[in-house]
Amino acid sequence: MTELRALDIAKLERELAYYRRECNDLGARLLRLQEEQSQAFREARRSRTVAKLIREAHRLSDLCATPEELGASMLEVIVENTLCDRAAFVRREPSPTTPDLFRVTHAVGFGSDAPAEFANVPAAPPFFLTTARSVIESPAYELTGILRMPYVLWAYDRASGHALILGNHSEANVSRPFETGDQELVEGALSVYIDVLARKQAEIELRIAKATAEEASALRARFIATLSHELRTPLNAIIGFSDMMLPGSTYRLTDHQQSEYAQQINESGRLLLELINDILDYSSIAKVAPQLSLVWCRAETLIGASVRELAALAIQNDVRLEVKRGEPGLEIRVDQLRFRQVLNNLLSNAVKFTGSGGSVTVTARQRPDGAAELQVRDTGVGMRPEDIPRALEPFQQIDGGHARSFPGTGLGLPIAKGLVEAHGGTMRIVSAPGEGTAVTILLPEGVVRVGDIPPAAEPQA
Repeated sequence: MTELRALDIAKLERELAYYRRECNDLGARLLRLQEEQSQAFREARRSRTVAKLIREAHRLSDLCATPEELGASMLEVIVENTLCDRAAFVRREPSPTTPDLFRVTHAVGFGSDAPAEFANVPAAPPFFLTTARSVIESPAYELTGILRMPYVLWAYDRASGHALILGNHSEANVSRPFETGDQELVEGALSVYIDVLARKQAEIELRIAKATAEEASALRARFIATLSHELRTPLNAIIGFSDMMLPGSTYRLTDHQQSEYAQQINESGRLLLELINDILDYSSIAKVAPQLSLVWCRAETLIGASVRELAALAIQNDVRLEVKRGEPGLEIRVDQLRFRQVLNNLLSNAVKFTGSGGSVTVTARQRPDGAAELQVRDTGVGMRPEDIPRALEPFQQIDGGHARSFPGTGLGLPIAKGLVEAHGGTMRIVSAPGEGTAVTILLPEGVVRVGDIPPAAEPQA
């Protein structure tokens, strides 16, 4: 009987061990199924998150005006959907001494605790994460230092230089630690940002190109309108007076009238030639630096020749044209013909825009820093400071249009500026409405000297 009971107990123990193994096996299978289900859920969640980021990113691209606004808004969406504590976009900006330098361009989740602006990340990996089991060594040390958090998730696109880093205070923030499977999430979010950023930058470049094209089109239309207006006036005079002087004309002209009309034709022809020369000059200066024949010459000699050339126009407009004596023996190394053209353009502009009874004054001196300063100052109509850049553009007059008060193509100042810059100098304009205009030319010290030799022969007008 005892033996039978012992056999029954042994049998029961074997059955118990069998069922125990079966339960353990079922439990392990159940755990694996739960883990697989959890993994599938996490992967689906990552895919949904990336899909949502794509939708939000394109919506933000339409709402944000600049790439800076886009970056900040994108980070907020990423933090909201990934349930992390902090996040930042960083961009590689190498310097001569630090080739692996990254700059934080946008950051969220810091509150009053501002993030570090720069971080040195040697051999930055394309993907990296830290967990409770991670050893804090490079690059973990550098990456956790960016967000000042122990748990980070990092993705870096080497081609664009952009990177995204997410961070958590603890591994319980999102009910689980960061894991390798999150690579799809962080790289997807970074890719979406890079794509939308490129789209936004392309939009901005397209707008700039469109504005430039529209400006060029307006400039061309303005040029054609100005040119047709300026050509028509002298051509009408030439054709009209020559018709009256032709043999067989019904007009009976006296000798005095014929002489007067011939003079008008001559003046109109010269005006046309001057107009064409201005256009050719500006075209050549705009395309390539002019060839200059530089020689040393007295500033007073150049100024005197230009003043004498413009004297008749000044008398005609009842404008007093004077030269203030400046530095004795001041010499500048310039192309005489081209620099005379600069002075003539500035003086003719000053006389043209100065009313009857006004004055135009020319001065030349050497500044304490050794540079030469030549100035043309008038008491004319002047212009608003905000209109000065426009006056330096070709075919512009501040009262532009067909009803302009003053004739001309508006090329005088642009040509003068281009020639001054070709000499290595600068041209500055100061003006105010009703107070006149002062145009100052500065030539660098290297082309300026004060000589004690007699003035050179004056260039021919």
